[in-house]
Amino acid sequence: MREALAGAMRDRWPDLILAEASDYPAAWALAEAAQPDFCLVDLGMPGAEVVAGVQGLRTRAPEAVLLVVTGITDTALLEAVRALGVAGLFSKNAESELLIEAIAARVPGLQAMVVARLPRRQQEVLRLLAEGLTNKEIALRLKISPATVKNHVARLTTWLGAVNRTDAVARAQRARII
Repeated sequence: MREALAGAMRDRWPDLILAEASDYPAAWALAEAAQPDFCLVDLGMPGAEVVAGVQGLRTRAPEAVLLVVTGITDTALLEAVRALGVAGLFSKNAESELLIEAIAARVPGLQAMVVARLPRRQQEVLRLLAEGLTNKEIALRLKISPATVKNHVARLTTWLGAVNRTDAVARAQRARII
């Protein structure tokens, strides 16, 4: 699962610096050395008891957003983990796209990384789509042709994996791109 999620994250955020650890001691060392913006933690990692493992990360990277994926269902244990300041707990059975959206929603800077990959004109078109403007209204506002707007909308829809302009706006809002 770690490899698949790391691959999905690299696809979504190509400029993201991503370090992986297969056990708690390695994760602690990476956290202490890198002072990451966020840590995605699998509670099933070896090398420490669950609470001690997460506490070790929290101690070594106090400013990091901690997100947890787990197959554990023990409510008391999950509450103990949550009490350590974990920003989110997610099932290992969750779809990777849901996890990616959750990460994007909770980790500062990732949305900016996504938006930075969009050309300025497409950012403007997306913002105006979110305001509910038609292609013709967007064209008038931006002083471009409706055909150019249509091309931008088609590219945005594809880029966001949406089925139409309404879905594109909804996806962009969920990902906090707009």
